Amino acid sequence: MKLIIRRLLLYCLSILAISCSPLDTEPTDFTSPEYYYNTEEDLNHALTGVYDIMGRGLYQHDGLYGGLDVADEFYFTRARGPHIYSYTSSDNWVVPIWQTLYSGIQRANLLLANMNKADISEEKRKVIKGEAQFLRAYFHLLLVQNFGDIPLKTTPTASVSDVFIARTPRSEVYDFIYQEMVEAESLVRPITDVHYAGRATKSAVQGILARVSLFMAGYPFNNPSKFEDALFWAEKVIQSDLHSLNPDYSQVFINLIQDKYDLAESIWEVEHFTTGITDPHETGVVSINNGIPQQILEYGFSSGGSFVQEKLYRLYEEEDSRRDWVIAPYRFVNNSDPPEKVYWPETRILERFIGKFRREYELIADKHKNTNGINFPLLRYSDVLLMAAEAENEVNGPTEKAYQYLNLVRSRANASDFEKGQNGFDRNAFREIIIDERSRELCFEAIRRNDLIRWGIFLPRMKELVDVINQSSETAVLKTRAALAAQNVEERHLLVPIPIREIALNKLLTQNPGW
Repeated sequence: MKLIIRRLLLYCLSILAISCSPLDTEPTDFTSPEYYYNTEEDLNHALTGVYDIMGRGLYQHDGLYGGLDVADEFYFTRARGPHIYSYTSSDNWVVPIWQTLYSGIQRANLLLANMNKADISEEKRKVIKGEAQFLRAYFHLLLVQNFGDIPLKTTPTASVSDVFIARTPRSEVYDFIYQEMVEAESLVRPITDVHYAGRATKSAVQGILARVSLFMAGYPFNNPSKFEDALFWAEKVIQSDLHSLNPDYSQVFINLIQDKYDLAESIWEVEHFTTGITDPHETGVVSINNGIPQQILEYGFSSGGSFVQEKLYRLYEEEDSRRDWVIAPYRFVNNSDPPEKVYWPETRILERFIGKFRREYELIADKHKNTNGINFPLLRYSDVLLMAAEAENEVNGPTEKAYQYLNLVRSRANASDFEKGQNGFDRNAFREIIIDERSRELCFEAIRRNDLIRWGIFLPRMKELVDVINQSSETAVLKTRAALAAQNVEERHLLVPIPIREIALNKLLTQNPGW
């Protein structure tokens, strides 16, 4: 099929909500930067445009928290696509991720290149610069995690000759990300000055720096010195005394559903907002495709489509309060108003739905069927504690401090504490505890697949999952569906393919192995 090649000729302007990739898209509207970025209002609008990318479908069911996070926690009933590791480089679930992230990078580059024109205080300029730098680095992080070597883009696309960019080795991309975020951390505001979780604050940048450091420590770089950096940044968050765990695990997500900020626990979120069907604003689809199916709009429509793996269910102790929140213990029967909850028998696990984000808790009366205003969590304090526990173990072994961080998370859920020396735990045994605990705590939050990859165990864990499913007492039909992704996954799926359209547009791009 012949592709119509369109190149980006000039600039994209975030305030005009132009969605443009620096590599391939021609803007549909245009304001030259010489007539913009001249006032504080211009810069703030442009920064809002960079943030706007976060809500543009990245964290949706077919994006980073659904199709591209399939591992050992949930499965889909769809017969194709990333959901079952059956897709190509032209797949509609893959292409938008690349294009959206590069659009965000272009917006950030434009702002950073032009921000010195405005007559504003240096303190205000510093904050805007820090947030824009962090977001640009974060967009590169999402790209390099999924696509491997990528074009590193640090200046705005200014001419047709600027669209041919070779892939930068991912080790260099990670170095850039880390350094950019370190600088941004010194520029952005503390979370207490912001009052909501949608902005890049010191706590958010520090927590993501811990995450970046763990990725640099693991596969494919295997640089153990980065565990020290991960511990340093995670403990910066902990020692700030600005954060603590909400005593009720379920309330963390009810707050997200009801647009209530809990900055002590939920440090950074993707902002979605709506006041109802007649006033949609920037909406998302959290819980619509990954919730408990329910047809009556008044109570929050959900189509379901995502089912939990029995392996995840069995990870929880019986008294662990997280289990029956993240895995809905009931289904809705829609022959009554309000819908009746029917609880599953203990033997039926593979039919259960994700319950972490429940539309029944939405406060908006005039609900929309296919969108809502539920924010998506990008960084929670419990994640920071578990990163600190992991890094402390890798640096110093399973110390009292490592157990303390781990047990803070478990105690909140009424799970039993692990004790130092219990069953002869060594560094390797403690690592296995962290691997399971991160799944119990952070499942369905767009983290698991990349965690398994950095630990170097993604493929073997997926193959082990097939054996676990086959040993289940569930029906053959359910077991076949639950095992489909694990059976299809191959080594090439450690990376997502570069979209074929981008390779056609940029003659310097090459494809990932196996694609």
